[in-house]
Amino acid sequence: MDPEAAAKRLETLKEVSNDSIQFAEELLKENRRLSQRLEEMQLVYDTMVLACRDNQQLQLKYSDALSHLSRNGYIIVLVDGDGMIFTEELLAKGKSGGAEAGKLLIQALTESRGAGSLPEVHVKIFVNMYKLANILQISGRVKEPKNFKDFAIGFIQAKEHLYFIDVGDGKEMVDSRIRAELNFHLQNYNCQKVVLGASHDNGYVRILNSIQSSATPHESKVCLLEGPPFASEFHSLQFNKLKLPGIFDCRKLETPRLPPGLPAPPRSVELPAPYPPNSVSYAIAAQAPAPATTSRPTSAIHTAPSSRNSIVTPQQKAAMARIKGLQPPPCNDHYILGQCWKESCHFSHKYSLTPSEIQAMQIRVGATRCEFGEGCRNDSCYRGHSCTSIRDGKCARPNCPFLESEHPEGAYVGSVTRLWGVR
Repeated sequence: MDPEAAAKRLETLKEVSNDSIQFAEELLKENRRLSQRLEEMQLVYDTMVLACRDNQQLQLKYSDALSHLSRNGYIIVLVDGDGMIFTEELLAKGKSGGAEAGKLLIQALTESRGAGSLPEVHVKIFVNMYKLANILQISGRVKEPKNFKDFAIGFIQAKEHLYFIDVGDGKEMVDSRIRAELNFHLQNYNCQKVVLGASHDNGYVRILNSIQSSATPHESKVCLLEGPPFASEFHSLQFNKLKLPGIFDCRKLETPRLPPGLPAPPRSVELPAPYPPNSVSYAIAAQAPAPATTSRPTSAIHTAPSSRNSIVTPQQKAAMARIKGLQPPPCNDHYILGQCWKESCHFSHKYSLTPSEIQAMQIRVGATRCEFGEGCRNDSCYRGHSCTSIRDGKCARPNCPFLESEHPEGAYVGSVTRLWGVR
């Protein structure tokens, strides 16, 4: 064998062997990298399997929750009862008319909904019961306030979820509660539709505009119910509108007023009879024969005919102080009129008041102005209808609530503004 040839072959074998070893080392290195990658992918796979299982469970829970939520869907009808008035035909029927109105309202909403199952309907009518009952009587829509109370009771009893809510007296008491209800129900998933009955009042347009301008699904929930023709600013709104003839009166509620310069109609009220021995309350004493009818206490309790000066004796002042200290305060209707028709009166009927204390109540409440003034047609109204605080030809009452026309000529001095510590 040629030594040189053998040496060359050896070198060649070494090169091949080195290449093989290097290749084997590269294969081993790649194998290690792929093995590590496989472990990582296995971990990702296992994590994804667990996530998919969790997701499936969440989807099942979501479907179950959605199914439960769907079972409690409802429609809410919010009505400003001080302006959305039921028809005279329904009001005249009293309790039966209220029941009929409730059923007609549910039926009309069902028909407007169309085919398919109708969710539960809730109706909330917000009113100042006492004020509205008297306005309805004055405007001739009911014969007496009790008719409206009976109507409301019939409406409530006609079906579950029908409510007449008495918010009492106060500025915007109805408006504020309807706005709060509107916001609450629009954000409630279960609420499928909000029907707002307040077509007479532009005051609701602001909140409706904010709902309309917000890019939320709330807008599609709102429907406007028409009673009286929609006030001017409602026409710019794009909500669906609904009219239910035969349920709500299309006429706006107007309170009759006396033409300027005409005297107010005479009013009379029976003064409470003296208490019999061991009497319990005025409600019992009122059953006894009353003395002859006299003029209304709020305008003629010891009043000079020409000057309208009301003189309060020391005994009456002492009685007024005692009345003022009673908690809860005594009910004006119960003690002055002899009956209270409120469903749940917050004032007391349990005091045994003397005739002088009842007269003190009449004087005290007579100092508060009746919102109808001298145009009031309510013969039983015990609030004041003209100013009696006249001294030397001028009104002596700071910030007197009575209008200029309810003072003797030249007696009105207007509002008095007092700075702190300065007269």
